[in-house]
Amino acid sequence: WLLAHDALGRAQPFFAPIAAALALSTSATRRARRIVQMLAGVLLGIGVGEAASAVMGTNALTIGIVVLVTMAAALVAGVGFFSEGMMFVNQSAAAAILVVALHRAGTGSERLVDALIGGGVAGIIGVGLFPAQPLALLRSAEREVLRSLAGALGRVGDLLSDGIRAEPGWTIAAAQDIHRQLAELAQARLTARANVRVAPRRWRLRGEVAREDQRISQLDLLANAGLSLFRVAIDALDEGESLPRELCANLDELAKVLGLLAAAAQPWTEELRAGAAARVAATVDALAPVSAPRAPILASLVRATGRDLLAILAEP
Repeated sequence: WLLAHDALGRAQPFFAPIAAALALSTSATRRARRIVQMLAGVLLGIGVGEAASAVMGTNALTIGIVVLVTMAAALVAGVGFFSEGMMFVNQSAAAAILVVALHRAGTGSERLVDALIGGGVAGIIGVGLFPAQPLALLRSAEREVLRSLAGALGRVGDLLSDGIRAEPGWTIAAAQDIHRQLAELAQARLTARANVRVAPRRWRLRGEVAREDQRISQLDLLANAGLSLFRVAIDALDEGESLPRELCANLDELAKVLGLLAAAAQPWTEELRAGAAARVAATVDALAPVSAPRAPILASLVRATGRDLLAILAEP
């Protein structure tokens, strides 16, 4: 507001602080991309809104058509970089509505100046002065993936020990939670990599972030193994298959180690890493041949999950 109103003499530059607030939002992920998406969306909306106003005037029908055309154009243009989230499409439609509803000479150019000022201020604040903490983002996302896996596998271990079926809908809900946390992890990794490239205050962390990102990439394999593990276990329970207690104990131990890691402060201490790695290795080594129909598959998945976890526990 200070830049647009006092420095440039704009009478009502309300969209400048709005644009800055929208670009910053409450999330530290992908701020630079949100700023660019917002600016591109405003530019598209202004173009459509100005053209429609010139041809059709300013009325309710014009606004309806402008929204339809702008959102359709934004959806067609919103591929790749602009397809992430709804910022591009939403800002396109909002800018077009403002141009038509508040139409007067220079309305479109004023909105564009407001967007540039708001986006620039958001960039200075969110990317330049107070960029996200890339390591904190990565570690927070990692904890949530481990927490989700620990909860799912722990519940499966309890069900196997008691020999009872899972409640209806639990398998889908648990799988959805794991996938949701993996999606958040992917966003955190993208943000961390972009952060150390763009934000001058984070350049010194490039090597450390690269090592942490490489280690955390193993979480995708761990999560996929965990998903397969509890799905096979649930199928065995649904069909009343009896599984060896030793296998249930191995699964339960993996879940406990995952929960321990999810609750521990990061970076993990050497003592915690060594202790967790020893427990996982002992669990993997203890797996013995079993004869139940699904038991060999479950044993193989427990072994794969343990090995993926050992790779994550290795020093970056």
